[in-house]
Amino acid sequence: MKLYQAPILAAFGLTLCLAQPALAQIAKTAMGSVEATIGDRAYSGETLNVPSEGTSTAEIRSFGPVTSIQIQAHDPEADSLMRNVLTIEVSLMGSDASASIMETTISWWPEGMSPPYYLGEDSGTAPEVVFDRLSLEDGGSAQGRFSAVLCRRDSLLAEADTSNCLPVEGTFDTALRKAD
Repeated sequence: MKLYQAPILAAFGLTLCLAQPALAQIAKTAMGSVEATIGDRAYSGETLNVPSEGTSTAEIRSFGPVTSIQIQAHDPEADSLMRNVLTIEVSLMGSDASASIMETTISWWPEGMSPPYYLGEDSGTAPEVVFDRLSLEDGGSAQGRFSAVLCRRDSLLAEADTSNCLPVEGTFDTALRKAD
């Protein structure tokens, strides 16, 4: 794992841990969908808006000239809201729909914060996201497709097991909320 990835994984892990009890009890509404095939298994998840908390699981953040898009889909059929989570993260250079993609990360958290995790960083295949429609204005939205090869990790800091990888491909269509 590259050193710059550790803070990203730690932040995601902390978000999952802190969000689980809160999201379980707070009113939330679906704001979009992610449909995928992970290995030979069909996946269907929802992005969620949590109005009372002023957050969502599909957000846009701006850091100077960089725009970050995070789409986190939750399986409505899972035993827990934090299980079977599929995440697509994209960093763009620019702040409008013509911005170029700098970095893409795709991960799957079948057991939430409990291992195993499936991440695309060390698979040897660059993840790909194609936006068919992207609006970064207030009331933004994203529609497109993605593909990656995700390799198993038995802990957040473990090396990827490149002999145990799953292809993932799918589509997303979601509203995007500007993060505060």
